[in-house]
Amino acid sequence: MCGIAGGLHLKPEQLNRMLRALHHRGPDGSGHHMADPFQIGMTRLAILDLEHGKQPFASTDQRVHAICNGEIYNWQSLRRELQEKGHQFHTQCDAEILPAAWLEWGHSLPEKLNGMFALAIHDAESNSLFLARDRCGQKPFYYSSQGPFRFASEVKALAAGGISLTPNTRHLATWLRLRYLPEPDTLFQNIHTLPAAHWMTVNSAGEMNIQRYWEPHIQESDERPASVDHLDQLTRASVERALQSDVPIAAYLSAGVDSSLLAYYIKDLGADITTVSIGFGASSDETPHASDFAASLELPHHSTQLTPESLQDLPRVIHQMDRPIGDALILAFDHLAKHTADLGCKVALGGEGPDEHYAGYSFHKAYMRAHQLGPTNRILTAQFLKSCPSFILNKLAQFPAPLGQKARHKVSRYFQDFSHLSSLQRRQNLHTLFEDHEIEKLLTNEQLETQIHQSNISEPSSAHRLSSLLASQYSSWLPDWSLIRQDKNTMAHSLEYRAPFLDHHLIDHAFTLPDSAKIYRGSDKHLWRQLAASKLSKNITQRPKQPFYLPLEHSSWRKPLISMARDILTPQAVSDHGLIRFQSIEPLFQTTEFISLKQLAALTILQIWLEQKHS
Repeated sequence: MCGIAGGLHLKPEQLNRMLRALHHRGPDGSGHHMADPFQIGMTRLAILDLEHGKQPFASTDQRVHAICNGEIYNWQSLRRELQEKGHQFHTQCDAEILPAAWLEWGHSLPEKLNGMFALAIHDAESNSLFLARDRCGQKPFYYSSQGPFRFASEVKALAAGGISLTPNTRHLATWLRLRYLPEPDTLFQNIHTLPAAHWMTVNSAGEMNIQRYWEPHIQESDERPASVDHLDQLTRASVERALQSDVPIAAYLSAGVDSSLLAYYIKDLGADITTVSIGFGASSDETPHASDFAASLELPHHSTQLTPESLQDLPRVIHQMDRPIGDALILAFDHLAKHTADLGCKVALGGEGPDEHYAGYSFHKAYMRAHQLGPTNRILTAQFLKSCPSFILNKLAQFPAPLGQKARHKVSRYFQDFSHLSSLQRRQNLHTLFEDHEIEKLLTNEQLETQIHQSNISEPSSAHRLSSLLASQYSSWLPDWSLIRQDKNTMAHSLEYRAPFLDHHLIDHAFTLPDSAKIYRGSDKHLWRQLAASKLSKNITQRPKQPFYLPLEHSSWRKPLISMARDILTPQAVSDHGLIRFQSIEPLFQTTEFISLKQLAALTILQIWLEQKHS
């Protein structure tokens, strides 16, 4: 694990500045390779072979030099395969295989890797760079598209390498809608991400070629029943691969099905770990359940609490994330990472993945239900939602916070307008923050004229609607919303985060399963829950899904949030940027509704980000 950086025509002091900007990602050492006109470097967080893992690694003939941020879980099997071809190795580090692997497999190299990675390989023979990112985008990779080519694990390192950072507000409507900007764009001009599951080549003239090497392949089959035993084997193997470490490991535990199943496998595999959890001082707090479950597995457990005073940390957390994510929950990711690092752990495992693989979110079920109802029944459903008493709707939604009028109207409009929505709107509208009519009121006229809208995605056939919805998450939702919150906040505290359930063997298997293995009689993650039921007690597997959320609707959080927002979103501060109409923000200062408070938090985060110096 480390931070990587490099580019064309970098002076030594520029590369050094870039590496210093990444010191938190790798405080245990650094290294570089200079091969005019290319320069590459890394900062190391020592996880495997603590004494001998300094990068870059080179081929025996010094033709190829490689750096890598992340972990290659199948490095040992690949190493044996390469040794049979005559290659020699001298360390027990995963990244040492990369130069030999490049010589053997070239552009097919990423397809051979199982893990999370952002890597750069310089080949002296072609005098070019080969760059690649893992399938789900667990590891970040940014590059400059104009001016001198630069790449880095974080945007602030690009700035240290001489790249000017200017906010790009042409996609602001998309950001307000989603609270993030889908790759490859960022809210910086001329700064892009290398998309997940893509590789890039750069020649000495700075010419770039980008290609996708993997995507979920839908091949559903009802010919044979989904096997819990087979899923068990795949899951156990994925967890075992992710436990490779020469340093202390922790596991994030929320007491939900996914993290509990992860802890079960870790214990069953005999790993020496500690579990950690976080609470928010609300009735939805799961830390007591997490503590009890850890005790049942005889695993050491530590819990921590995030308090409303942590809102004062927002500017620091926003800065360390580079790209603004419009969700105050980023504070929890930061707090939990710091707590875990303070326990002496350098690796943390978490349970991301099953919700995406097996349709675990409420909007997955609503999307499929809307298709199944047909036009007439969708209208009747919309009318029911408009008139349904709030307490019944809240119970149906199974969300800890009361939905409020905004959420009620959003769901009602979704069913009412479904027949006229684009494919993209059908997939996104239930998990957007601001709706289109709200964005039109928020943005100034100048901004509305410059907005770039995402192209529509064709509606999938009825046979693959759910799988197509799930597949779309691996190009946007996962890398740009879910995983970035983990990576940036763990690495800020020199902590490596691993998500074993994002193993591509598990993903590929999930897309061979029929819809009934995912959503069955109204229950989500059907096959995954069957697996959990074979390992865990009913009080875990039958507990209603508890979203990981910040309880902004509680007065203890609501009042300090509104106070902070008033201090930051002043009429003068907002008008200085010419992006948002202040009069559209004012009603949010009076709100008690959960959705409106999330909107206020997002606008506060955006304002803080706009005012920060991004370096």
